[in-house]
Parts: sequence; C-alpha cells; structure tokens
Amino acid sequence: MVPPSGLDILAARIEQVPQYLQLTWDASLPGHCLLGGIEQVAVTGIGSSEAAAKYLVSLLNRTGVVQAEFLPTAAFYAELPAGCAAKQLVVFTQGLSPNAQIAIAGREHFAGLTLVTSSTVEGQRQAGKVDRAALLERLEREGAMILTHPMEDEFEILPRVIGPICALLAAWQIQQSLSHHGPVVPMQSLLRQVWAAELPDVASLERCAAELLAGTDFYFTNSSSLYAQNLPAKVLETVFCAAPRIRDVFDYAHGPFQADRVRPLNRWIFTSETPAEVDLLTRLQPLLERINPPTIIRSPLAEPFAIFYYERFLNAVVLRAANLAGHDLVNWPGKSEDGEGYALAHAYGSGTAEL
Repeated sequence: MVPPSGLDILAARIEQVPQYLQLTWDASLPGHCLLGGIEQVAVTGIGSSEAAAKYLVSLLNRTGVVQAEFLPTAAFYAELPAGCAAKQLVVFTQGLSPNAQIAIAGREHFAGLTLVTSSTVEGQRQAGKVDRAALLERLEREGAMILTHPMEDEFEILPRVIGPICALLAAWQIQQSLSHHGPVVPMQSLLRQVWAAELPDVASLERCAAELLAGTDFYFTNSSSLYAQNLPAKVLETVFCAAPRIRDVFDYAHGPFQADRVRPLNRWIFTSETPAEVDLLTRLQPLLERINPPTIIRSPLAEPFAIFYYERFLNAVVLRAANLAGHDLVNWPGKSEDGEGYALAHAYGSGTAEL
C-alpha cells in the first residue's frame, strides 16, 4: 500500500519535536512578558493555539502570580466584556491567522498586548504574506511584547505537531518569568524524561490507531483536561473523523457509562504515576472495565508536565492512524473551501479598518 501524501512530512516533524523544543528553550524572552503592575490577564487562542492559551491560564492561576482568564475568539467579534482596560491581552497564534487577527485588533481595549507566535517579519515577507509582516511591524512600533517559537513554516500539511507543543513550552516560560520567588523547575530535565520514557510497543500503538478510527473518548485523572484541546485536534486533522471528547474521569458514571451500555465506545484514560491518581484508577477499575477495558496512557511526569508525554504518545498513534486512514495530508479534504469561516479577519462593525 502506498503511504498517503504528506505522511513522510508528518513523520519527520514528529522526529524533530525534541530539537525544536530545545530551540524554544534556548530562545531568550523579552525582559518583560507583561506590563509592570498588571494583575489580570486575558488569554486567547484558536485552533491548535487554544491549548497553549489555556495552559498559560492554568499555570498562572495555579501560582497566583496574576489572575488569568481565557476568552474565546467569539468574545472579540462583538463588544468585549467590561474591565478589559485593566488587563493584559495575551494572544497565541502560530501563523497570525485571519481569525486570530480579530483578537489582536481588540488590543486597544486592553492595557497591553503580548503576542506568542511563530511568525516573524522576515518569514512572512518571504512567504508573500506582506499584510502579516506589516502587522508585526506595527505591533513592534506600538510596544507590544512579541515572543516567538518554532516553527514558522509548518503549513504544508494540515496537522501541526511542532508549533503547538513549542507554544506549550513558551506558555510555561512566560509563567516562570513571572514567578520570581517560586521553586526552580528543571524543565529541560523533565522534557528529557518524557523522551527517554518508553512508548507502548508497536502492536499496542497499532491497536490504538485502530481505536481512533473506530471512535474513542479521552478521560483524564488530572487537570490536564483543562488544556488538552490539541490532543483531539491531532485526531481531527490527521484522520478526519469526529474528535474525541475530553472528559474528567469522574464524568464516566454520570451518563457515559449508561450510554456505553447501549453503544460501547473505546475509552482512553490519561493519567500519571502520582499516588492519588493510582488510587483513583484502582477504585474506578471495576466500573471502567465493566463493559470493555480502557486503554491507559500513563505519563512518567505529573500534571502540569504530563501534557508533554501525552503529546508525544498521541503523535506516535496519529502517525499510524493517518497511514491506516489513507487521507491526503497535503491536499486535505476541504482545502481552500473554508474561507467564510477561516478568513473573517475583522470584528462586527469594524469593516476592513487597519489592524
């Protein structure tokens, strides 16, 4: 069987993830990621950038450095909530998509803007996207804080694996830059642990790939569910089937189990080796195995670092699932047919005013 177009690109990028994480780590942050004195931030991101945005919100609220909230892109299309003037706006967007620019255009309602992106002035010019290059130059002149991470040109295929995980690391770096008195976390060492850990054997990964195609839900025994949006997005963009639902494992007894009695569905449990999570799974095991045994994905790291292992695991699975599904990843289904929804570019009532 001939591999689908683009599978080789996907495989190469998955292999390159550790290299690009190192480049993200090595990049120097601006002296200040937020304006001095800011106590509240509003964070947004769409598509594969949503997960990194929500990761930053979770990290900031966990440490209490500043109060953080996530705003969906739709919030920027109409009148923004009251109180924005006292908040810093943080926008995650790998490629400065037109819809992300709707959020960026709302920066005048906030105290300041932090942009986390893979886009650079030079790179956008070389790609012929002179409007995006001009936007970056305008933001620089305005004093916006711009943080860049790899990789800028990741758009030959629909699924992106490098930009989203590097954005997660960038979110962690932002939080660390604000936590001057917190414990020093050896992030490089933790990431090495993630890539040193053994993945399931080939037969198990192939079985998981088949389960993705048949349909599965993602359950979590930790708070990674708050920012795991990129995991089902990988499935959606590589095999073009319904994205797995993200659920707290406690949800299972509140409807999903009863539905499984009628129409059983595959279930994956994302967990870690913390004593509390081990105990929780032990107590839930009879219920979870009553209909069909779930697949357990156990990270060697606890939350909030477990997400990096989950990303690595799912990359290995979707690569195999994409091969089984056989869809063209370069000329993907619906390519260039989504303009009405993808390229709105400006908010309600704003016309085509300059961003």
